[in-house]
Amino acid sequence: MTRRDRAGLVLLVALTIAAPLVALAVVRRDIPEAHAARDPFEAMRADSAVADSAAFEALPVALRPLLDVRSAIDAAAADTLALHECIQMDGRAPEELRRRLQLRFADSSAAVLYAIADRRSGALARVEFLRRTPRAGQRGFIWDALRNRTTSVWWFETARGLSRRGERGELPRGGPVPRAIRGLARQLLVASCADSSTNSPMNPISGSRN
Repeated sequence: MTRRDRAGLVLLVALTIAAPLVALAVVRRDIPEAHAARDPFEAMRADSAVADSAAFEALPVALRPLLDVRSAIDAAAADTLALHECIQMDGRAPEELRRRLQLRFADSSAAVLYAIADRRSGALARVEFLRRTPRAGQRGFIWDALRNRTTSVWWFETARGLSRRGERGELPRGGPVPRAIRGLARQLLVASCADSSTNSPMNPISGSRN
């Protein structure tokens, strides 16, 4: 074997060893880049989809028609509703995202869904859901991440409108309602939404404009 042949053999062996190591380094570098490129709100919704769906299935029968507005959240539902307005508002900090969806249905009932989340991680910080039914009253649920607490509020309908003082109580943490309203918020955060500077929506609960 000549010196040139030996040199060629050494080079071939070196390349054979180095190639997998280089490929592994490239793959490892691409993994965090791919995760970083994934939208955090899309990721949170996808990762929670099964559990969120199970929560709606587990809701008490009386609460299902009240809470399950999933089909009305996406912008595609706007043509079938009396009112569908979603606005994105400035947060208290650059990393905070706030959205509010206001709905009015054909039966004159109305709903408001409000969510606060972290832009970087997609994690929810607060969710508020209100549903008003004519001649029946208004029901609200508020979930707060800081205390991991869900509060239920009820306002009775009177001859003069909603009662000023509503019944209030805390819901069990492991129940389906807290999970269901967080599921609504996760869906809202990936829906099409207008910037607050270009929209002045009517509040379907009070009928007034902000």
